[in-house]
Amino acid sequence: MAKTRTFRLERGKIHFKCSICQAKRMVSVPMTVRRRSILCHKCKEITNCNLNRRLMPREQQLGKAELTTTNGRELDVNLCDKSRDGIGIQISVRDTTKISVGQQVQMRCSWNPRLFGLGRYIIQSIRTQRIGLKAVH
Repeated sequence: MAKTRTFRLERGKIHFKCSICQAKRMVSVPMTVRRRSILCHKCKEITNCNLNRRLMPREQQLGKAELTTTNGRELDVNLCDKSRDGIGIQISVRDTTKISVGQQVQMRCSWNPRLFGLGRYIIQSIRTQRIGLKAVH
């Protein structure tokens, strides 16, 4: 079974290091790719790679949360990741028309109420079902 690791993407490339044989190489990755499976050129081990384009590290967060828009709409979302400056979520296709870039929203999480602090965010990007939120400081 393939292992999953997170790699930092810089200038369109990752510095891949095999977890089994420690072989290293640079791998080019297109801008639209978020995940990639890489076959080690020495030991033939497959590694599933999550690609991190952010400057600050982010931690994977999985679970259900609730997004509330400024007009009071409550939408159920799935958490993907969290960093100091923002979070990544997935939303259902039917709910993507209910939000827009630049809109301020609030986040709540019933299983960990302290996860979001004050929970104020601005929608930074919308790519199909993937939404990027930036924390309001």
